[in-house]
Amino acid sequence: MFLQDLTRATGLGFCISQLPLFIFVMLYYKEPHATVYTTRMTNATSLDIVVNSDDYGFAVFFLVVSALSVVFSLMTTQLQEAQFIDNMTEFTDEAAAQVHVWSATLWAIVLLSRLNMIALLCSPSDLFFVLLVVLSQTYSIQLMCAPRVNGRRADTVSIILYMLVVGIVFVEMHSRHGLKVVFWTAQIMADVLLMVGHTYDAHSNTETVANCRVFYCCFVSGLGILLYIA
Repeated sequence: MFLQDLTRATGLGFCISQLPLFIFVMLYYKEPHATVYTTRMTNATSLDIVVNSDDYGFAVFFLVVSALSVVFSLMTTQLQEAQFIDNMTEFTDEAAAQVHVWSATLWAIVLLSRLNMIALLCSPSDLFFVLLVVLSQTYSIQLMCAPRVNGRRADTVSIILYMLVVGIVFVEMHSRHGLKVVFWTAQIMADVLLMVGHTYDAHSNTETVANCRVFYCCFVSGLGILLYIA
């Protein structure tokens, strides 16, 4: 019990302290850019295709993820003080409904951190490909992390969808070695740990859920800083 409380407190402290660290990194290092393009067929007979591309800076998205991690940590502290986070409180649909803002903040972090990762690793990338990957993986992770209910098992579908997208991203990477694969592998590891933390026990308690969520926010925040520098 003491070790779990200490671990969660350390994670919450890092989630808060990473924001000023990221601001320093943002001011010191060059903003990462990604090229995103769209294609449009202008003549179906001659197969004339127009490609429009734009170069986007992602500093704002990184900053939003960092700020949301701080918000998530503060909300977790409030829930802990309200004694919602407890190893005797089961994480059910009713419990999840009471903290829907807390969960929504987490899914915003999952979505935006993945947007940064996919756009930079697959640049230049198709806009609709990026959106499809980000939304599909976020949805599959959300299904896996939902409270377990008798008669509702979407685990198999979620895993298949997630792994399918992982393979597609790997194929779409223009360089399948070096730092790109390292960052993508680290992102997958964070996702797996988040999903395992919610599903390894048939009756997960709110303390376990909170711990794995705090760890995930710490992991992706640190990974985001490294990705920004790289």
